[in-house]
Amino acid sequence: MQIFVKTLTGATLTMFVDECDTIATMKAKISEQEGIAAESIVLINGLSQLEDQMTFAECELNNEATVTMTLKMLGGKKKKKKKVYTKPKKIPHKHENIKMRVLSYFEVDKNGKIEKLKQESPEQAGCYLADHKDRMHCGKTGYMFYKMTADGKRIAPVQNKSKKVAVEVVTKKKKKK
Repeated sequence: MQIFVKTLTGATLTMFVDECDTIATMKAKISEQEGIAAESIVLINGLSQLEDQMTFAECELNNEATVTMTLKMLGGKKKKKKKVYTKPKKIPHKHENIKMRVLSYFEVDKNGKIEKLKQESPEQAGCYLADHKDRMHCGKTGYMFYKMTADGKRIAPVQNKSKKVAVEVVTKKKKKK
């Protein structure tokens, strides 16, 4: 019976064996030709590993079957060490849904006159600007209006309450991806 053995280098060895021979005898022949110890050789046919005490009839190897040769692993990949994180996990912003929020954008005078408390976006009608410490921002269009001091300088994010604030007309549009 003729069997082909695919070695580690990719070369193919041709072996002539009987059906009553064991896998151990075939390993001995391969170790003589390749110069590798017979104990470290592992033979695989399809998805099954061939054991030393099995015969070729028990393995159900046909004539001209191909057997792949591999070596035993001495060890494997070690267990990964747990990473120590220095910074705490960032907590994402959560949207708060407030019932009838639009009513907080307006105020009614004693005379019954309605006054807007928030500025409306010049780009989109009905969209109000978010009021931050140093800027006003439109969430839909991406426009930003920076708050200025009386000197004409932009306000830093940490703002003094005593300084008077004016809104600059300079706008910046958000880049679309």
